[in-house]
Amino acid sequence: MKSNKVFKIVSQKRAWYERLLAAVFFSLAAYVIFVFYKNNGVSFSENYYIRSFRVLSALIILIGFGIRFSATLNHHFNLMEMKYRKFYSVGPIGVGKWHKLKKLDRVSTFLNSRNECEVTIWDIRNNRYKIAVFDEINAAVIYGRSLAKNLEIKFKERK
Repeated sequence: MKSNKVFKIVSQKRAWYERLLAAVFFSLAAYVIFVFYKNNGVSFSENYYIRSFRVLSALIILIGFGIRFSATLNHHFNLMEMKYRKFYSVGPIGVGKWHKLKKLDRVSTFLNSRNECEVTIWDIRNNRYKIAVFDEINAAVIYGRSLAKNLEIKFKERK
């Protein structure tokens, strides 16, 4: 491949209702913080610390559900530098570490248990990287062949 682009593969897309639920949980967490500090002045008493821990436990639960409904996993490939990373993100905030890819071996397509055709890149250590999922086998085969041609590796079709 001649370009130095990083291409991104979104593994799971969140449904609109999951994003809405995440927004509700994050908004409730912000509201709880606002109401707590509006109604309680900062003091160094035992009652203040007890109330703080109760609010903190509620915040942990609310933020946990918000993260649960908004977290996504993306795969980033930089094929010129032979690097790969799993990029975990919650909204605009994300984290991921680049790892070196071993030499790529092949691109393959196969049907999974849901009758979807997956396109996968394999390296020489048999690590697999799921690239795309198609409803139609022909579209997956065309995509897999063009990807294998661009990467200059072999293509294997499975059914």
